[in-house]
Amino acid sequence: MKRKKGDKPEDIGAILKQVIKKLDTKTHGAREELTSAWKKSIAQEAVFHTRPVAIKKKTLTIEVDSSTWLYMLSLKKKSTLDSMKKILGSDRIKDIKFRMGEIT
Repeated sequence: MKRKKGDKPEDIGAILKQVIKKLDTKTHGAREELTSAWKKSIAQEAVFHTRPVAIKKKTLTIEVDSSTWLYMLSLKKKSTLDSMKKILGSDRIKDIKFRMGEIT
């Protein structure tokens, strides 16, 4: 965007807020859908120990708060993946990857 001579430049903070708001608006629905599908696909007690982080190249990344939960979820990975595919569609998810992380 070209500014007129004598106009003050726009504040970079305001520009960044606009960009972040647009990005969040575009991804918020997908994030909510992913979180909802994840909660429906796992045991209720595991919900408090996990958090879906992202889907990249059709691989869902899940953060887990302990090695115990990571192991337990890894054992149920196939059935969880099948459930996620039924909810989200097999064209959106092909694999699940678990990693240690902080759950807030």
